[in-house]
Amino acid sequence: MRRSIIAFIMAGFLPLMGCQTLGLSSAPQIVLDPGPVCPATAVLSDAATVTKLKTGVAGAMAKAADIAFQAEMSQARLDCSYDRAGNKLTVSVKFAVKASRGPAAAAANPQLPYFIAIVDSDNNVLVKNVYNSQPQMDGRTNNTYTENVSDLPVPLAMDRRPSDYEILTGFQLTPDELAYNRTPRPIPAPRAAAR
Repeated sequence: MRRSIIAFIMAGFLPLMGCQTLGLSSAPQIVLDPGPVCPATAVLSDAATVTKLKTGVAGAMAKAADIAFQAEMSQARLDCSYDRAGNKLTVSVKFAVKASRGPAAAAANPQLPYFIAIVDSDNNVLVKNVYNSQPQMDGRTNNTYTENVSDLPVPLAMDRRPSDYEILTGFQLTPDELAYNRTPRPIPAPRAAAR
């Protein structure tokens, strides 16, 4: 029994004893993974879409014929650069926008401002930047295009990691546009299949 205990203990030390024969001055160090370098990302549900109505129509009273322009934002993809030594994080944000001109569309496409906000784990908004965007319709009624924001600095506290933060995106809505998004709409009944 005693021999098996000694053999078990020696087996644990043998790999470490070989470090000098391999030219290593000390045993290999184990590096712990500090976690993901990108924050979480989400689109605010009330701000995921924007509907531009023809002039003079209130959001709650709008009909389908009053819609000039609609757009929907996808969840953002992040590309992050994290300097662990300096605890600095820079984020590039990329998301798709699916846009369509409605029955009341004017000749020019409207501005579609959007925001990118940085929120900490206590849901405090640390930074909110608003960007102006012109829809890229390329002469079509419907189009999907990409928006990019590069090198957005994330203000990390010294005791926090990138995973302690969240990047929120959405359209910067007027009060009427927000009311339109929050107004319940009937779901159209499915059509019967033709026979």
